[in-house]
Amino acid sequence: CSDIGQHRVPFIFANFNGTKGDVEVFTHEMGHAYQCYMSRDAFPIDTWWPTAEAAEIHSMGLEYLTWPHMELFFGEDGEADRFRRIHLSDALMFLPYGVAVDHFQHLVYANPSATPSERHAMWQEVEELYLPGRDYGDLERCAMGAFWQRQPHIYKYPFYYIDYTLALACALQFWVLSRKDLESTMKVYGDLCRLGGSAPFQELVASAGLRSPFDAGCLEEVVRQARAFLDA
Repeated sequence: CSDIGQHRVPFIFANFNGTKGDVEVFTHEMGHAYQCYMSRDAFPIDTWWPTAEAAEIHSMGLEYLTWPHMELFFGEDGEADRFRRIHLSDALMFLPYGVAVDHFQHLVYANPSATPSERHAMWQEVEELYLPGRDYGDLERCAMGAFWQRQPHIYKYPFYYIDYTLALACALQFWVLSRKDLESTMKVYGDLCRLGGSAPFQELVASAGLRSPFDAGCLEEVVRQARAFLDA
């Protein structure tokens, strides 16, 4: 998702290959587009988009706010419910991985002269801390600590990955709120989108009535509802 500034409209380029990833990416990028559209009258133009740590709240948030419409993508034969369960499970499992990627980058940048084997050891260290249940079986290169090399953000967008975990902590709160009252949650979401980049992360989060990801226990209600949803 980008924007066509002179026309004050967002633009999405997307490919589709018939997988659930199509739906996840499309609703995600639509969140970016909707936010851009809602803040298109903001001045100065630099505030059309939020700063990096807030930008993914709108995209990840819309992934969950569109849940009631998943039958339009998947039909009425139960595939939509299957998608919802996988989507939520994947989100919960992503949180420790996202934090592991960020922690790893801090170790790498604090030790710029580290050898390849030392960097692999750093990844094994954070895996043991955040992802202790991982077992790569006979995938020798991954088992030796090289799994981090599959994550392009580490090479292309240093220290951006933590923004996904911060945003997901907020998006999952939107999911909880939408289950209670979708209409009012959509209004709050729209108001947040309209703010664009006019405020820093903590202020944007507070404006939507969300708990900051930096506050202890911010995901207690999310985890409680997720457990009930997945156990049902």
